[in-house]
Amino acid sequence: MGGQRVGLGLAAILTVLLSGCTPAVNGGGTAAPPPASDVTPGIIIATGHGWTSAGLEGRMPAPGTCHARQAADGEPLPDPACTPGAIDTAVTDTNIDTTVCRKGGYTSTVRPPVSLTEPAKRKLLAAYGIPASRIRDYELDHLVDLAAGGASDVRNLWPEPNTFTLFHPGTAVHNDKDVVESYTFHAICQHKVTASAVERAMATDWSTAVARLGLPPIPADYQS
Repeated sequence: MGGQRVGLGLAAILTVLLSGCTPAVNGGGTAAPPPASDVTPGIIIATGHGWTSAGLEGRMPAPGTCHARQAADGEPLPDPACTPGAIDTAVTDTNIDTTVCRKGGYTSTVRPPVSLTEPAKRKLLAAYGIPASRIRDYELDHLVDLAAGGASDVRNLWPEPNTFTLFHPGTAVHNDKDVVESYTFHAICQHKVTASAVERAMATDWSTAVARLGLPPIPADYQS
């Protein structure tokens, strides 16, 4: 019995040592994920930009299985079980000037084509129990926006209603979250906050992201 216990103990130690030496990869990718302390619980480290020509990454939730929530101020929030958020490892805090903030734009180079996003939008509407007839009332939203380093993995997408309760409609925005995204994007590029901090704040609760980041409140006359 004593020898058996020693054997099992050595096997357990060997397993731990071997597992600690295994390099971390993401779904066959080469980049290791950020430290756990830098990632919001539940947030997904996407493979690449979260999509390929074959389709969007991530498992599509079944119809009727997702349930939108409301923030304390009444703003819409996604179901964290269906939409925890996903980030693209191509964007880091040290390369924002050559990625999300670069001249000439960034998001258009990583955004999937409509041929992939339109079918995904219809399926996510069904997952959230929204009739297809209301498709025009919703935006297929990146919970962690592309301009902050979000990915187009299905787990970062949700049907967001196009409503304004805090801000005024603008030419480039469809809802209050768009205003927050624009405001935090400019804060990233002005080096007031880090991209990773914005990613965590948006994935946690976009409606409180500005306060969580310690930024001044968005002015009522803010032009995004």
